[in-house]
Amino acid sequence: MKKKIIAYLVMLFLFFSLGAGISIVYIRISTSELQKIIELHSIEILRQDLIIKIQNVEKDLMMYDTVMSKNLDRIVSDVTDLDNSISICSGCHHVPAISAKIDKAKGMVEGFKKSLSYYITASADENRIQALKIESFKEGSNLVQLTEEMAVIANQKLQSITSDIIRDVKSAQHILLATLACAFMISLWVAVRLTRMIITPIRELITVSRRIASGNLGFKTTYSDSTEFGELASSFNDMSSSLEETNEKIVSNFNNLAGLYRITLPLHAITNIKNVFRELSYGTAEIIGVEQCGIMLLDSDGRFFVHQTPAFGLDTLQSQSIREKKEDVLSLYYARQRRTHIINESDIQDVPAGLQGGDGLYVRNMILGWVRQKGDLVGVIRLANKTEGDFHEEEARLIGIISNNVSVAVENIRLYEDLKEQMKELQSAQEQLVQAAKLAAIGELASNVAHEINNPLTSIVGYAELIKEETDLETIMKDIQIIEKESLRARDIVQELLTFSKKKPLSLAKIDLNNLLTDSVTLVSVPQKSPHLNIVEDYGNIPLIIGDPNQLKQVILNIMNNAIDAISDNGGKISIKTAVKDTNAIIEISDNGKGIPDEVLSRMFEPFFTTKKDKGTGLGLPITRKIIESHNGRLHIESIEGMGTRVTISLPVAA
Repeated sequence: MKKKIIAYLVMLFLFFSLGAGISIVYIRISTSELQKIIELHSIEILRQDLIIKIQNVEKDLMMYDTVMSKNLDRIVSDVTDLDNSISICSGCHHVPAISAKIDKAKGMVEGFKKSLSYYITASADENRIQALKIESFKEGSNLVQLTEEMAVIANQKLQSITSDIIRDVKSAQHILLATLACAFMISLWVAVRLTRMIITPIRELITVSRRIASGNLGFKTTYSDSTEFGELASSFNDMSSSLEETNEKIVSNFNNLAGLYRITLPLHAITNIKNVFRELSYGTAEIIGVEQCGIMLLDSDGRFFVHQTPAFGLDTLQSQSIREKKEDVLSLYYARQRRTHIINESDIQDVPAGLQGGDGLYVRNMILGWVRQKGDLVGVIRLANKTEGDFHEEEARLIGIISNNVSVAVENIRLYEDLKEQMKELQSAQEQLVQAAKLAAIGELASNVAHEINNPLTSIVGYAELIKEETDLETIMKDIQIIEKESLRARDIVQELLTFSKKKPLSLAKIDLNNLLTDSVTLVSVPQKSPHLNIVEDYGNIPLIIGDPNQLKQVILNIMNNAIDAISDNGGKISIKTAVKDTNAIIEISDNGKGIPDEVLSRMFEPFFTTKKDKGTGLGLPITRKIIESHNGRLHIESIEGMGTRVTISLPVAA
């Protein structure tokens, strides 16, 4: 385009230059001719002056020796001027006809001068004077006639030259007008041509840009030429193709990433190895597009890599037919330098038969991804028979990513299985600890229970003795009723003790915390432990909770016993409050005992840590917190040494 623009501009410049050159030539010619006209007009003026001089001389001659006569000096001066004028005329003309007449006029002027000289100087002979006068007149008349002939010739020449000059000027004018018209037309044509050459590709490129911007990637223009616009159009087509290819790659990569996400996310959440095989094989087959997909793992002996089920595109028998020695698989693994191995149709014969499987599988291409754990090869992801074309490095990278996630998933499942076993062992140990703590609590309660049972037993024994001595049936029946009541009371105490000490799994039910606290306080038998101890109960209106009443009673008993132990023998106070905060039921048990030192408070929940020496087991508070946490609650202890302790329990209310 640049060359074309320069060519058009050079052509326009040359045409203007040609027109300007022609105009300059014609202007110069016309100027020269006009100069000639000016000179001819000057000569005409000289001729007219010459005629005037001759006429003046004749007039002076006619009046010589008369009253109107002027002086002789005037005549002489006019004759001199006449001579000078003819000399000037002879110096200007170069045309032969005029030049000849000027020479003749010059001779006649000389004769006229002589006739005048004779006439002026003659004085004796009057006839002679008259003859000289007539001769002078004749000379003057001839001179005037000759001058008029010269004027006619000059006038004709002047008219001819003037006509030629006017014709040349008109020609120059026409040429200039034609040049300007042609220049305008050529300029208009050049402008239209250049505008069209620029606007057409620009419009085409704008159309292409808009189509591409609207999402029609890959759209191409049919415009082409040898200019820069043609090159730009070709670049636009290349750019559009590149954008289409890039977009396809982005979409493909996005789909692959989405597929990877769908595969890898469940892998890390699955806890069953068979589900891992299913998610891996079906998800990977969908992403890569293959007919067969699954994973091979080392058998229990570590000698063979065996294909696992479930697998995509393979039934159980077909999966069992795919097995290969560990040594052969490792040779492929190291030959590929631990990178994903691609085997397309031309190289499939080099793959061990065990990896290809039975005859009915008809493997034409294959890709193998390596599953490693701690640097050791433990599995192979096997994909065979791509639905379209051969395998490429892009699929190899995807399989590499999936392999790494499978390695983590398999390791997580192994760890999960180990964790389940450990959790079972831990749960068993915890149950044993809880049971031990219950037994320890029973030991703590033994004296209280004995006292509680002793009271009704004493009443039973006393009233039984009275019955022996009574004869009145009505009195005996009243005593029997008292014995029955006290017996039931003793039975309830024993039943509570048995229920508490019995080992059984967590049994959830709706619980009224206020009633549970009242029953727990009754079991503590505070008066026996500290006669001067005062228990203040302040129960709020709280909703029911979901929990195991026996375990929660154990919690309350442990905390109450600790509070009683913290109070001196001189007496003290234990406050029990319940309230609701947000969606939680709050139990607050506080005492004004001796408090807990900071160094002890930081270790309160350590198993087997106790400050009661031979009296405690160090398991009460750890088990208490474990029970509260199993109920989705929280336990918090605050204590100031010498001022007392406050235990706060938060439990979620029933929905």
